[in-house]
Amino acid sequence: MKRLLVGLLAGLLLLLTAAVLLAFRAIQDEPLVTGDAPVSAEDLSRAKDLIRRNDPRRLKRDEFRETRVAARDLETLVNLAVRRGRATVNLEEGAAELRYTAALPPTPLGRYLNLRTRVVTGADGPEFQKVRVGSIPVPGSLFSAALLYASRHSSLAPDLEILRKTIDQVAITPGELRLRYTWQPELLDSARTYALSPEERERLAVAHGRLVARMDSAGQGRRQIPIAEVLGPLLQEAGGIDKDSGRHYRDTLLVLAFQLSGRNIAHLIPEARQWPQPRPLTLTLRGRPDLAQHFVVSAALAAWAGEPLASAIGLGKEVDDARGGSGFSFADLAADRAGTRLGELAVDNPRRLAAAVSGGLTDAGLLPPITGLPEAMMSSEFQRRFGGVGAPAYQRMSDEIDRRIAALALFR
Repeated sequence: MKRLLVGLLAGLLLLLTAAVLLAFRAIQDEPLVTGDAPVSAEDLSRAKDLIRRNDPRRLKRDEFRETRVAARDLETLVNLAVRRGRATVNLEEGAAELRYTAALPPTPLGRYLNLRTRVVTGADGPEFQKVRVGSIPVPGSLFSAALLYASRHSSLAPDLEILRKTIDQVAITPGELRLRYTWQPELLDSARTYALSPEERERLAVAHGRLVARMDSAGQGRRQIPIAEVLGPLLQEAGGIDKDSGRHYRDTLLVLAFQLSGRNIAHLIPEARQWPQPRPLTLTLRGRPDLAQHFVVSAALAAWAGEPLASAIGLGKEVDDARGGSGFSFADLAADRAGTRLGELAVDNPRRLAAAVSGGLTDAGLLPPITGLPEAMMSSEFQRRFGGVGAPAYQRMSDEIDRRIAALALFR
């Protein structure tokens, strides 16, 4: 018995040592993928157009489609899919190389988790030729076998089988990926099912209930109130539920974003059609409903999808407006960026947010003054006055917005 215990202890120590060594080799000091925001406004616009053209809600069962995705757009879609980190996609003849870097909290092991893999189109579908996690090489056949085993023994197995039957052909060239598929509506249903876990759905139902109660009780006799009168108490309630306040902040921001954007959360959670709805009430930020909407939607995007995506969507909206909407607005852009900062704070430093909201929130504390920020500029005027996104005049105005936001106590 003693020898057995000694042997087990030695085996556990060996496994622990191996795990530590693997961790040292998997986590690295330098990122494999470098760069700033993974999604630009131009990239986002093209991705939105691609998704719009292939909107599954417009397809009929067994309808055949062929889609061509440019290499740059495929990289954009990959970066939209990953919540944190930065990815690059390089397409070659019959193969694609994917690189991914995720920043980790500082540790003695390193700061970055790097992944690199090469995928080729085989007779039976995609095949992994090379996989490397950090400095650890993983045989492609072993990685493929592990994925196959995991897919066949997971709850996703039926849906993956539908996906396999849906895709008829995948062709990779240096410039684009060509996908031929026959649409099966069951895929959209399963995507909605797996978009959120049962626990997240339950939390969002509770968060929606708190929102309804707050909007019904706030501003009695008024049809329009400052958003701080609703958002502040909601964040205070969310922060006091349990120790994991960050996720409750995210839930609060998401249900409020759906409410202000006029979108029904039932598109994401079908059973939400049965949820109670709040009384008609317009929420404003510095007296304007549009600024409240920009602020909250960007906050929710940053909390759920990461800051670069929220920034790109905010900028993309203003560029689209300049081309024929309400016109480019630096005031709207300021609300987008301030909301993004709040969403980041909710996830990255919930304790600091809890301390800030405990003293109460005001419109002036959420968004700095917007005086002097040009608005309603059509494309020609925007180009004439600021030279377009990234030009020196635009950058000076952008820096001024960042300076004003940084001066707010909430974001110091």
